[in-house]
Amino acid sequence: MVDETKVRVMTRLAAYEEGTGKKYLPIGQYFRTDYIFMQLLKSFVYGTLAFAIVVGLLAFINFEAFLEGIYDIDLVGYITHLGKTYIILMALYLIPTYIWSVYKFSKAKKSLNSYISVMDKLSRKYYSEEQER
Repeated sequence: MVDETKVRVMTRLAAYEEGTGKKYLPIGQYFRTDYIFMQLLKSFVYGTLAFAIVVGLLAFINFEAFLEGIYDIDLVGYITHLGKTYIILMALYLIPTYIWSVYKFSKAKKSLNSYISVMDKLSRKYYSEEQER
């Protein structure tokens, strides 16, 4: 005989897995620090790439002026300024990434905790039925 409560619970679990679970279940596979580190690493790589592209485009746009004043440029000062700008922009990019990652992970864990409690309830029901047989 089909137990209607088990069917309802399994349907609810399947709906979760197909809905909000699609974005939260992969996050639940990580420890908090690993997930945050992975997000920060991705942001670092993308931020560095974006900075390099912008600097390259600016150099390409101002290439003629760069060649005219190549002997007058304070190369150490220019590289120092570029490095400071890079550090400031990366900090401005990584701090919001950290805050967003912590928020997203805590939201996912809260959602997954309710999912896991329903799974435990279903598991206990199956276990009790096995014991009765």
